[in-house]
Amino acid sequence: MRGLKFLVIFMGILILLGTSFLVFTIIQRGSKLIQSDENKIINSSIEITSPKNMELKDLTSNNKNIIIKFEGEKKYLFKIINIDTGLELKSILINK
Repeated sequence: MRGLKFLVIFMGILILLGTSFLVFTIIQRGSKLIQSDENKIINSSIEITSPKNMELKDLTSNNKNIIIKFEGEKKYLFKIINIDTGLELKSILINK
């Protein structure tokens, strides 16, 4: 009889702990969904150095990327950079 009482009390405690963990997890995941998109910008400034013996010819952008065009004596260079992260996505080198 004592073993049965202990088992019932122990299972009740496990049920309470499991339920509280489940509620805590649901609240944590729900709060992540509510966060705004304003925090997604990683870099507020982007620094780009011009390649040696090349000059900047054009700079265009859309909502996601910046396209930079450099021209040298023997080649053209196009760099595509993500605005949000500041990372270079592609670099295209064209020989004249």
